[in-house]
Order: sequence, then C-alpha cells, then structure tokens
Amino acid sequence: MRWIALPVGIVLVAWTLLDVFRTLVMPRAARGRVRLSRILFRTMWRPWRWIGVRRKTVQARERVLATAAPFFFFVLLVGWVSLALLGYALILWSPAFVDGIGPGGDSFGNALYVSGTSLFTLGSDGGVTGWTRAIVVVEGATGLGLFAVVIAYLPVLYQAFNRREVGVLLLDARAGSPPSGPELLHRMGSAGVASSLHGLFAEWERWVADVLESHMSYPLLTLFRSPHDNTSWVTSLGSVLDAATLLLTAVEDAPDERAILMYGTGVHAVEDLFYYFRLTERETVIQRDEFEDVLGDMKDDGFAVRPLDDAFARFTQKRAKYAPRLDALAVLLAATPTLWIGDRSFLGARTAH
Repeated sequence: MRWIALPVGIVLVAWTLLDVFRTLVMPRAARGRVRLSRILFRTMWRPWRWIGVRRKTVQARERVLATAAPFFFFVLLVGWVSLALLGYALILWSPAFVDGIGPGGDSFGNALYVSGTSLFTLGSDGGVTGWTRAIVVVEGATGLGLFAVVIAYLPVLYQAFNRREVGVLLLDARAGSPPSGPELLHRMGSAGVASSLHGLFAEWERWVADVLESHMSYPLLTLFRSPHDNTSWVTSLGSVLDAATLLLTAVEDAPDERAILMYGTGVHAVEDLFYYFRLTERETVIQRDEFEDVLGDMKDDGFAVRPLDDAFARFTQKRAKYAPRLDALAVLLAATPTLWIGDRSFLGARTAH
C-alpha cells in the first residue's frame, strides 16, 4: 500500500504547483472547478458575507468585510504550502525514497519532518542519502520559488488595487457617495460643465479595461474593498454606465461617441466578471415615476431630453443588457447600495449610517 504514496504525492505536488502558476503567474483568468482559490472562495466568502451584512452599522459591516480578502490570501498561501509539504512527504515516505531520509525510522511523521525542513530550507539534521537527496533539493527549490512568486505577486496586486481606487475616489466629487448615474449627470449639468463628460467617459473606458484585465487575472482583487466610506468599484462602474446609458437614450442630441464606447466596454466587463463567478441574474426594476424625476432633473440641468415614454422605453431596454448582471455582482460583494444598484431592500434596512 505504501507504493500508492508515490503517485499520490507526485499528483498532489503537481496540482499545487499548477494552481500557483495559474493563479499568480499566468496573466489570464484561471478556469476550472478544482482549484484551491475557487474552493476557498466558495466555502469561506458566503459565510463571511452573511456575518458581515448583519452588523448593526455600516462601519462594523465594512470592518468585517474588508478583512476577508487579505485573510483569504493568507489562507490560500498556507493551503499551497501545506499541500506541497504533504505531497513531498508522501513521496519521501514511499518505498523508493524512505530508506534515504536518515535516522528516525520509516514513519510518516519522520517523512513529514524532513519534508518540512526541506521546503522551508531549514536543513535536515539527518543523513539524507541516495536519490532521496534529489527530492530534498527539488523540494527546497520549490519552497524558495513559491515564496518568491508570492512576494513578487503582492506589489502587482496592490498596484492594481491602487489604480482602481484612484478612479473611484476621483468619481466621488462628481457622482456622490455612494455614486449614481443620475447624480453624476445632475452635478455636471447643474455646474455647467456637462461638456467635460466626454473626457470623463474616455478616462473611465480605460479604467474599466484596466479593472477587467486585472480582476480577471487576479480575481482576489474583486473582494478588496474601498478604504473610503460608501464607495465600491462595482457601484462606481454602475454609476458611470448608468450615466452613459441615460445620455444615449434620454437625450435628443446626437449620441456621444465617448458614451457609446464607454457603454460597450462597461457591458463587456460586467458580462465577463458575471460569467467568471457563475452568478444568477437578478431582476432589476426601475419605477416609472422614479425615472420621471431623474428626467425632470436632467431637463432642469440643461439637457434636451426626449419625451418620457420614449426615453423610458429606450433606457430600460439598453440598461437590461448589463443591469441584472451588475446587480448580481453588487449583491455578491455586499457593495453599499446606491440608486438603481445593489440590494437596497436588504442592506439599506439592516445598517445604520
């Protein structure tokens, strides 16, 4: 039966190193159901979120939810190290190498000890002999490589997080906190700077592309929460998408090419992230009288708006391409709800500002 330890150990080490490579090194979304990062996310995030959203205040909720991503990364690192250590221990314990691990007997505990000292490059106090030396050397190289990759990964992760949050923070003065598309148009229009929306949509088209690339490559970034109150990258994306959609459907002027490009990139980003996390679309309903109030504000702010029936039909049709999926993302991440985005009936009722 001990011969089974050799193939099992090889498979375990190979699977662990492949998971590290696909998660930290390969610059694309890692697919597959049997991945440690996916297993940890599915088993830990839902209960963590359940506890977080039931805090009595927004501050308490954010404290709980903000610790999830860093903690998950720590658990992921411990999981990789533990699986690699166990896999090499099984290899050393197999009949092919157990006789060369030195004094201490052929017990699995001794093999596990030698595996640990090799992986953490501490050096074994026993006389490792024969081909077992090759396994010990390879395991030492594995440990050094694993920790080197993790150390190199952290700056990349936090640089992407910083770029994302700079965009979110710059939007705060323009779209409110939490942000919303109608508020963005109202503030820009009432201040007489509606023409600057062209530049804003261009900047956010690039922001969305950057977020899509980084968050698909490193999905853990989706769980990192904004350090600023009442903001989230999900609601920020939704607010700019809603603003672009309003301009494209409710305003009689010629369509803004920047808004068109922003809308297309935003819909693509929401779709890719939605399918990556395998979510279920949520029903999103905007009341007619609510939309009428927004249309009235836009008219007061100087926008040439379409008739209510025409604008409402156009807007609901175009928004339906991203809103149910965006709402699913917002609810999954427990983003602070805002106008038209997020689960306002649940989070808003349970938390006090």
